[in-house]
This record gives sequence, C-alpha cells and structure tokens, in this order.
Amino acid sequence: MKKSSFTFSKEINITPEQAWKIIGAVNGVDKWVGPITACSVDGDKRVCATEEGSFEEDILKIDHENRVFKYGIPKQHMVPVSNIIGQMSVTNGTNNQAIVTWTWNFDVTEENEAVAKETFNMLGSMGIDGIEQLVLTEAA
Repeated sequence: MKKSSFTFSKEINITPEQAWKIIGAVNGVDKWVGPITACSVDGDKRVCATEEGSFEEDILKIDHENRVFKYGIPKQHMVPVSNIIGQMSVTNGTNNQAIVTWTWNFDVTEENEAVAKETFNMLGSMGIDGIEQLVLTEAA
C-alpha cells in the first residue's frame, strides 16, 4: 500500500454561498451524488447508503467561515482504496461563481491506483455537477 491523492476542481454556475449551503449542510449527499441512495447524520458521523451497501464517514471539520468540509472514510466498498480523507472547499471564481474543489487522500496498491483516480474523477465531476443542478433546480 502507498499513499496517494486526487483532486477534482470545477467552476460552476452558482454562487459560492449557494454551493457552500449544500456542502456545509453535511446532510443530503443523496440529493447530489448519484450512487448515494440515502444519507443521515448523527453527531460527528455521517452514514451513506448505496445499492451495494452502506459506509460510515467521520466528520472531521466543518469550517463555515472558510467554506471547508473534511471527512474520513476508514472503510467502504466502492473504490479499491482504504483510509480515505476527503475535503471539499468552495472559493470565489469569476463573476461570483463558485469553484468547488474536492480532494481525496487515500491508501492504495500500485495496481489499483489508476482505477481509483479514475473513479474519484468521475465522482468529483458527478458530485460537483450535482450540487450545481440541485441549486438550479431548487431556484427554478
């Protein structure tokens, strides 16, 4: 096993405040990440379910002032990695649009690293687009 990381960042057509309202709420991931079918928060734990099973996240940091959310996933069934530390942040882009950056640090074997990064790329794109779509749908 080795340490690895992957970052996905995208400017989306909503304000930083709108993006952070979704991310900083912590709950409701099932509304913006396709494979997540249910999500609940209890204290500093978030439990997310998929069709293949559920996994638990440790909520490590919610920084509303700097718009940073950090979590850990010690064990899960979706990506061939372990000890995931994920972080989502929202910064100001052009014309008051949000730049959402999602970073994952994880342990992975050499042979699984490429597929893990491909999966995180897909998840990042799907999730950040999902945040944008959720805000635009609710505003309509």
